[in-house]
Amino acid sequence: MTTLSFVVLSVSIRALSGDIGAVEILFFRCLIGVVIFLPWIAQKGVRVLQTAKFGQHVLRAALMGVGMMFWFVAIAALPLGDAIALHFTLPLFLIVFAAIFLREKVDSSVWLATVIGFSGVLLILRPGFQELNIAMFYVLLSGALYAGNHTMTKMMSGTESPNTTAFYMNLLILPGAAMALPFNWVKPDWHHVGWILAIGIAGSTAHICLLRAFRHADANILAPIDFLRLVFASIAAYFLFGDVSGVMTWIGACVIFLAAYYTTRKAHRIEQATKKPSVT
Repeated sequence: MTTLSFVVLSVSIRALSGDIGAVEILFFRCLIGVVIFLPWIAQKGVRVLQTAKFGQHVLRAALMGVGMMFWFVAIAALPLGDAIALHFTLPLFLIVFAAIFLREKVDSSVWLATVIGFSGVLLILRPGFQELNIAMFYVLLSGALYAGNHTMTKMMSGTESPNTTAFYMNLLILPGAAMALPFNWVKPDWHHVGWILAIGIAGSTAHICLLRAFRHADANILAPIDFLRLVFASIAAYFLFGDVSGVMTWIGACVIFLAAYYTTRKAHRIEQATKKPSVT
């Protein structure tokens, strides 16, 4: 369900991008995200929004907001399969950031896998063999910003609930998008409404379903399923928009994904080993 939600989100953004700008899409995405959480707040009370890390929520929202802007612009300019393939670099950026900011120990095999993973980017970009599209670099920037967001989330996870974190993300992005909205506003037509609702709903269900999945299985078990996002999105983009990704995109995506999967699995093994009680 998480994978399908991300596919619906990406396809809906692509469908709207020809008529509506990225700022307006971001505004509707976050507005609907806030509205979806209102029944939960009404049921639990405003106490669920209490936090001692409001500044970190602001920084996290800034990273995610800019990251989503780059992502939305890239989706409009690239074949959807190419954009998603390059976005698989997110876990690789996360390895780098975790080592720098969280002081997590990363062994040599993980660093090697990370370098190999980034080499897959070159297979997709193919500098010197094709004209480079600036939107490809927007995807990489988006992946890095998303990874920064995930690093912040991990730092805050000890005290902040997932729902509270998701709510603040939408709420704090909304004012920035609203301030830019008058300069980018295009009145939506009725045929846009379904895509707008799909963006808001899919953006929230992706988060909720992912959290539920992590309750039942570790990240290294779930990671291979995420590759279906590329398959499903490429099929949908072909029939809806006529998008076709080249063979090198698929090869590069496999290199990036396998490297990311290895690093995720290796991290899980190290975590499990540290949890084992020492034998005396």
